[in-house]
Amino acid sequence: MRRSSAKSATPAQVTRDELLRATVRVVAEEGLPRLTLDAVARAAGVSKGGLLYHFPTKEALIRALIETFIAEWDRAMAREYARDPEPEKPGRWLRAYVRASFAEVDPNESLTLGLGQGDLASFLAALTVNPELLGLIQTAYDRWQRLLVSDGVDEVTATAVRFAADGIYFAEGFGLAPPVGRQRQHVCDLILAWSAAPGRTGTELTGA
Repeated sequence: MRRSSAKSATPAQVTRDELLRATVRVVAEEGLPRLTLDAVARAAGVSKGGLLYHFPTKEALIRALIETFIAEWDRAMAREYARDPEPEKPGRWLRAYVRASFAEVDPNESLTLGLGQGDLASFLAALTVNPELLGLIQTAYDRWQRLLVSDGVDEVTATAVRFAADGIYFAEGFGLAPPVGRQRQHVCDLILAWSAAPGRTGTELTGA
């Protein structure tokens, strides 16, 4: 997912992006309790007034970070959807979700998807600050789930595949023995194969 190029981004957008990057650094290095507007301004090398112009409160800053994560994930999925080598087959959005979960991300091109090990934990901790903020990511996941079952894959299979893909993303984010090297690609291929396997509907599973 590519951000606006340096030529097209406005100075205000560049400053805003750097403030969000600084927020990630502060939380990763000092912990969420030490996240203050003053700390972010120092980390970004801007004045407190410059920060307040973009983010008048800490909650507004965290909200912007979460919204950026959601927008970047939407772009990552759209990119993989467009690249799908077999667009005629059912499950195109599901495959896009899996490939986005395994995609190598350049931290210089992403504000949130390139978070390193440990940084993701700090980022997700921000969701607990306010139930409304947690609701943002819950709403996004509800939307993604509907998208994954919209093009021919049964809901049970789509859900299981999503859980597997999410597991990779969070294992890498938290450093929980994630697969590496060729093994990582083999795991991705296996999950993609699951997405093409005949699934069982909720009715079949319950016997209703």
